[in-house]
Amino acid sequence: MGLIAKGDPTVWKIVEGKLYLNCRQEIMIEWEKDIPGYIEKANKNWPGVLE
Repeated sequence: MGLIAKGDPTVWKIVEGKLYLNCRQEIMIEWEKDIPGYIEKANKNWPGVLE
């Protein structure tokens, strides 16, 4: 999504040994529909978000 959000420590998942936090349960439900796709998008967007 191109932004940084606070993670909710009650809404998380470990995928291939990495911890992923989501900001809300509703987002987690959507994220779980395409975990590999969302991780790929996030990895591409991450450098720009840090700038």
